[in-house]
Amino acid sequence: MKRNAVETKRLARALSNGDHRVTSRKLERWSHEDLGPADPAGFSGLVRHYAEVDSISKSGRNGDLVARRLAARGFACERLRGAILREFGIPAEPSSVILPMPDLSTDEPGDAAAFAIEHLAFDMMIDISYLPPLMVKVVRALYRNAAERADQLGEPAPLIFHSFVVNALVHLMGGAYYNGEAIEAVLAMDRGSVSVEEMDVVNSKIRFSIPAFEDAYRDLPIDEIVVMAQRLTAWAPHLLRYLKITGTEQAEIEDLATVFAPAAIYCVNLLREAFDDFPDEDLPMAPSALELPAAVSE
Repeated sequence: MKRNAVETKRLARALSNGDHRVTSRKLERWSHEDLGPADPAGFSGLVRHYAEVDSISKSGRNGDLVARRLAARGFACERLRGAILREFGIPAEPSSVILPMPDLSTDEPGDAAAFAIEHLAFDMMIDISYLPPLMVKVVRALYRNAAERADQLGEPAPLIFHSFVVNALVHLMGGAYYNGEAIEAVLAMDRGSVSVEEMDVVNSKIRFSIPAFEDAYRDLPIDEIVVMAQRLTAWAPHLLRYLKITGTEQAEIEDLATVFAPAAIYCVNLLREAFDDFPDEDLPMAPSALELPAAVSE
């Protein structure tokens, strides 16, 4: 988009006739930053898209953040996939290195994968300042849940939380869940909610693949990512209320919703493949239609 082009000037005038003060120079810059629509849009679509860009970027936010927040509001831009990959730390090209399944069969970490998991779990007990602010709040809320259950389980909160993190990471790398009590505690579930039999079903039917997970970020259609980002944005307040997290900003929610949208699609597809009774239709935009705990869906 060139600032002196007739269509650019027309678009700037249309935007300025509303609540926006957008110049042709600004439109040219946004276009060069790949913040324009991912798919060709009519003139009215361009006006809506760039009006949203203007409303998000008024505070001088960087292009990647603008791209992710646009998606959470239902607008796809050319920059979106790269913005998600960069934030999640996934390389644009697949790696030829296959990560081994961790071996936790001994008291001491038995291999490099297990050592890495243990190291990351301990790091999350010491310093999480490198995480996005909203993720910091989520981790702290999960740790608080572990602390509230510590007396019932007769174990210190750090040990409960560490076991939960190791459980999750092992499963993500293709291993099996093994400590249901830690999952119940950290997720504030009733005791006995996660039975051994249920863990056996999950372990036998659902196997994560790190390469497939990363490929979802690289290959899923942008329009699907945008729809899921909108869903997660709509669901987030319910989850935050369940975790007793307050003081969040909409910008934080929109950003993380888009970052985790491909992961959510990947997980939904896994569930569809694993369970015949999992619904084939699209998930609802609001969680009230799902079978969630009352504290979440209210």
